Amino acid sequence: MDAALPTLNTRSTPSATRVLSPRCRYWICFLTAARKAGRCSLVAPEVYHLTNVHSPFDGRIFYKQAQTLARAGYAVTVVGPGPEEWCGERAGVRVQTVPVARGVGQRILNLWRLLRVGLGANAACFHFHDPELLPVGAVLKLCGRRVIYDVHENFPLVAMVRPWVPERLRRPLARLVDWGERAIARYFVTAVVGVVEEQGDRFAKRPFAVVKNYPRLEWYSPGCGALGPCALVHIGSLSEDRGGLFLLEIMRELAKTHPQVRLLSVGAFHSQELRERFEVLRREWGLEEQIHYSEKRVPYDELGAAIAACQIGLIPGQISPKNLASFVPTKLFEYLACGLPVVASDLPSIRRFLAVADWGLLADPSDPVAHARAIGCLLDDPVTAQVKGTQARRAAEEHFNWEAEGEKLLALYERIVPRKGIGKCVG
Repeated sequence: MDAALPTLNTRSTPSATRVLSPRCRYWICFLTAARKAGRCSLVAPEVYHLTNVHSPFDGRIFYKQAQTLARAGYAVTVVGPGPEEWCGERAGVRVQTVPVARGVGQRILNLWRLLRVGLGANAACFHFHDPELLPVGAVLKLCGRRVIYDVHENFPLVAMVRPWVPERLRRPLARLVDWGERAIARYFVTAVVGVVEEQGDRFAKRPFAVVKNYPRLEWYSPGCGALGPCALVHIGSLSEDRGGLFLLEIMRELAKTHPQVRLLSVGAFHSQELRERFEVLRREWGLEEQIHYSEKRVPYDELGAAIAACQIGLIPGQISPKNLASFVPTKLFEYLACGLPVVASDLPSIRRFLAVADWGLLADPSDPVAHARAIGCLLDDPVTAQVKGTQARRAAEEHFNWEAEGEKLLALYERIVPRKGIGKCVG
């Protein structure tokens, strides 16, 4: 086996290198070749998007960023967890998969798989979407590749609300995540992409671009779905801080005045325990007919039709470190694009968008009666609901759409990986 390994020119190699084992010499040659490939790859702007957490068909990754880059002339590949039958080319984007991780051990193994994909690809740039991939990005950067880190959320704050993290460990874990993100991004990342301006303060040492997670209007518009039996809709995964159980309390109060109103919830539960508690309360409170939910993944280009088939969008977020930060749920902009008035929890990060357009009503995040009353007002006054829905759509067309955000993404890529020739690049 050793005879097949690459060899070094020992006549020009220092004596310390001559004593390296054949396996060490193999890896030196392998990494040297990878570094050379990284330098040469700018001639053909090939881009890899890597994720170990999201689906390869994630709305932000595949439908927005990857397709925007592909239409602009980049050769784009998305690699993420999923079945082998997902592999292939769709909408001009090549998709590769790694096995879906069922535990911590498999997630760590996937890091190695994604690193092997990166080292074996002749790509000009790697764009990764999870903080756990920071070490992978660091290795690729050391091999001469250009690396973009996409910060979907404030991950230190996310660590504070994860139910599987023991409460006494949440604050130390948040500090560790914060330090790790800053340190690795400072030295081993070419540029950082965020979703809000405030993230730039954490990554001040690197080129930073804000690319907000607004919807593509061609798939989210009023009337793109036939009116369905559910008047209310909630899109997105269910957790306690996102109001998973609070939704039940709202519907219990609403049933007292509007017993025929139905809610459609589309999104998975964050934990099996929460799912079981949700089901128990749903049965105990007699809400089986009022609440319909589906955990099946709906493709991004079909989700708009499900939203437009309803009349009012709900955002029942609860008070938590994460929700008190500047992050805004993507569902807000998807509701607006579909022309739905919105009833949302009165959180600072949501309230500021109400100043742009009168798209809905805010209610106390701890008061289900207030939420039910706001929903009832819109149901009982369809004229007001229609006016707010019209303003919601106008706000989406003028401010909250992907078209402008896609241009920001392309501007960053032009600095790092120009489409024409090698040009000047950020190292």
